[in-house]
Amino acid sequence: GWSFAHIAIMGIGGYSVAILSKPPFGLPVLVATVAGGLFAALFAALLSYPVLRTRQYYFFLSTFAAGEALRQCFIQFREITGGTSGIAFIERPEILPNPSSTLEFLCLVAAVLVLLGIFYASLDASDAGLKIKAVGEDEALSSSIGIDAWALRALAFILGSFGAGIAGGLFATYNGIVSPSDINAMLMFKVVAACVIGGTTRFSGPILGLLFLTLIEEIFRVVPEFVPMIWGVFVIIAILFGQWARGRLMVWRAKNA
Repeated sequence: GWSFAHIAIMGIGGYSVAILSKPPFGLPVLVATVAGGLFAALFAALLSYPVLRTRQYYFFLSTFAAGEALRQCFIQFREITGGTSGIAFIERPEILPNPSSTLEFLCLVAAVLVLLGIFYASLDASDAGLKIKAVGEDEALSSSIGIDAWALRALAFILGSFGAGIAGGLFATYNGIVSPSDINAMLMFKVVAACVIGGTTRFSGPILGLLFLTLIEEIFRVVPEFVPMIWGVFVIIAILFGQWARGRLMVWRAKNA
């Protein structure tokens, strides 16, 4: 199922960078970013026990509730998180020659994306990755041949949350501020829609889906209120015709092999 908690988990990465890079900790921003990814993974590990035992819309609702509960924690613990105002004046990584340069920061983000891509691609090709794919295709059948489906679902959830935490840390350093308003339903929907449209069988799928949705957002910038509706239309098209298109593609490949 699709997790609706990952935007809130990104918030863990963002707040970790904001807190750990300032006194009394004063960690380098990149170190704090990695720590944010680890904290996000730890939260996912704790969350996985109750949440991953649910299925279908119960899973959607439980992850949505967990994400909203986490957002409320960011609001209520004002002494640590700054409440609704959040934490501002987050510095960019010291490794950049010119931290204020957007181009240099985007190059750093691209480098991090490549490293994460290599990590997840290696996992995808590993024995554990193949088992995770098998569980995703047919959990009941995988369990019947001795695969621990719950443990593998938890592993995928935790490792995915690590990447979300890293992304949240980079997002916070790019904006220079992190606040509960960053954790919103629209961004959550955009991430899930990108996975539906781009597919999740390949690492590049969600990235291509996100690029497509961002392109739609830019095209209809003059009428932003229609953007979510247009996204929704493409999500419905992907759900209704995605399997048919993949089937036709497989037939075409078989004929031309």
